[in-house]
Amino acid sequence: MPPPARPLRLAEPSFGDEALEAIAAVLRSGQLTQGPVVAAFEEAVASLCGTAHAVATTSATTALELALAAHDIGPGDEVLAADFTYPATGNAVLQRGATLRLVDADPATYCIEPAALEAALTPRTRAVLTVDVFGLPADYRVIEPLLAQRGVALVCDAACSLGGAIDGRPTGTFGAVSCFSFHPRKSLTTGEGGMVLTDDAALAERMGALRNHGTRRDGWRARFTEPGFNFRMSDLNAALGLSQVKGFPAVVEHRNALAARLRGHLESLDGVVAQQVPAGHRHPYQAFVVRCEAGIDRDELIAALRAAGVESTLGTYAMHAEPAFAAACGTRPGDLPHSDALTRQTLALPLHQGMDDADVDAVAEALAGALRAQRAVTTPGTS
Repeated sequence: MPPPARPLRLAEPSFGDEALEAIAAVLRSGQLTQGPVVAAFEEAVASLCGTAHAVATTSATTALELALAAHDIGPGDEVLAADFTYPATGNAVLQRGATLRLVDADPATYCIEPAALEAALTPRTRAVLTVDVFGLPADYRVIEPLLAQRGVALVCDAACSLGGAIDGRPTGTFGAVSCFSFHPRKSLTTGEGGMVLTDDAALAERMGALRNHGTRRDGWRARFTEPGFNFRMSDLNAALGLSQVKGFPAVVEHRNALAARLRGHLESLDGVVAQQVPAGHRHPYQAFVVRCEAGIDRDELIAALRAAGVESTLGTYAMHAEPAFAAACGTRPGDLPHSDALTRQTLALPLHQGMDDADVDAVAEALAGALRAQRAVTTPGTS
């Protein structure tokens, strides 16, 4: 199996000269944090998604914590969260001192399973954290009305889903608040950074104060109205993000084209199946993740791909099986069987805006070769 023409990474941020000039302009201005460029970036992302308000933060994790704080979530409150996700989702709940209860995944979409969520709701549930896994929006057509009729706050961990949609309705507009990430693995990056989007003016105002030590302006003087945080975004980070907003729809289109080509290759491969995208859902493909079928050793497949110059890793984590959450939630590996299986069977493949059709073909060829090699070892007499 020949290696690809170049090493293929899972993610590879790319910037033009406009990004360098935008950062240089901030440096020349002398205002490096919580300034006009942050405000412009907030306005641009809110406009991109069609929401009224946006509050930039240091990360999606702090965005989640800010959203929970603005809902007065704390000790004694129960928060339900999707289990199959990066642990930042659960950490935000535990950092608030709330009781975290985890909910199993849909084995086809990998997102929180609505029936399991409904079964898990109790009179103590104050909020639910859904996750748009790898960018695919959760089933908000079911989840939004389910929680609205119970008066439970819906906080969307939309870290990966900028550019996604359901029936034309963009991610960022679901729930009471939606939280984006601009980490370097994301399709639009500020290096580190996040943002909370909402149509609720009161929530937006409170989150804006809380991210800056609980500050509200009284003319030239600051008034500290409640204990807050330092979750401010730097104008340098915001400038990097703002430089990408105009071209972002084209980035999503390119990623979708690459994903469609890769899905076409997978149709002829036995042993792996791609994340299912329900009708009406637009997947922005922050990551392209497949699930290994029975008999395929996922970890061995990852090692073989890496040896062939194609970076791969596990999909993400079953939080309930990780030591920190097992201790906090009283869970054991396997308690949430779909999520447990997904963390052992899924792997991510390279897909980013720096790739072209030839790169996708190289990924598919490497995957096919790794699958053949694994079968040759496990099936005596196979050549």
